[in-house]
Amino acid sequence: MLQGSSSTFAAQAYFRWFNQLAVHENVNAELMVVGSGESIRRVLSGRVTFAGSDSPPSPQEMQAAPRGLLAFPVTAGAIAVAYNAPGCQLRLSRAQLSDVFLGRITNFKALGCSDQPITVLHRRDASGSTANFTAALASISRAWREGPGSGRQVAWPVGQAVASSEAMAAVLVATPGAIGYIESTYIRAPIQAAALQNRLGQFMRPDARAAAKAVASIPLNNRLLGTNPDPADGYPIVNLNWMLVPAWGLGDQLPALKTSLRYILSREGQDNAELLGYVALPPELREKALNQLGRIRR
Repeated sequence: MLQGSSSTFAAQAYFRWFNQLAVHENVNAELMVVGSGESIRRVLSGRVTFAGSDSPPSPQEMQAAPRGLLAFPVTAGAIAVAYNAPGCQLRLSRAQLSDVFLGRITNFKALGCSDQPITVLHRRDASGSTANFTAALASISRAWREGPGSGRQVAWPVGQAVASSEAMAAVLVATPGAIGYIESTYIRAPIQAAALQNRLGQFMRPDARAAAKAVASIPLNNRLLGTNPDPADGYPIVNLNWMLVPAWGLGDQLPALKTSLRYILSREGQDNAELLGYVALPPELREKALNQLGRIRR
């Protein structure tokens, strides 16, 4: 049995993929859902065979991998600015977005909605969603860039900390006036997703088409790692998810791991993720990822 970990962002996709793999390929996996930072730590320490992360491993983490590390892009999605304010159709300019999370805007009335104090929510754990969201804030706001900065964990100037995407969704539902950031797959009433202004000045919601446009603009290096915190077109806060695996030392688990990646990167695997609200990877990127399979050694 494969041992794996996943970020909360992509957990629903991983569960669906491995349910299908168990039925059709007799590949079984035990999956633990943790933040991206903890997921990377687990694969580096050898506690899991693979790790799903929404945040690319740092050069230091890559160098620290005792058995090397290969990164396979497997899916992508949008990070929604989610809020609980029924009747409010929130459209946030770039300045307003950063000002809300800096604590400079404290009431929905200042955003054109009814009088309602804002309760900011943020992640407590080392989260890939936090890394991507704060990178976006740093790219559009000098105050954010020179203040909290970006990373899987930052010193938030305001707000209430929650431990996971599930906790973020639960607190958003239970707290009128709450606003936070969460994978678009978690959006359901009474939570709504704000329309965000991109670099071209367009206000975009995190639907599949707008997210796919931005995902296509993410530049990747020869390790297939990369981010784009301020895409010009499409929905402005998107990220890839990578399955991180050791480059060698997998022993008898290697055939099952390769079978898993071939399925996940197939058209069927991508369709299954898309049904859950994720963004399917472009064919050329899937081909590049599949070409890496030959680099994994027993």
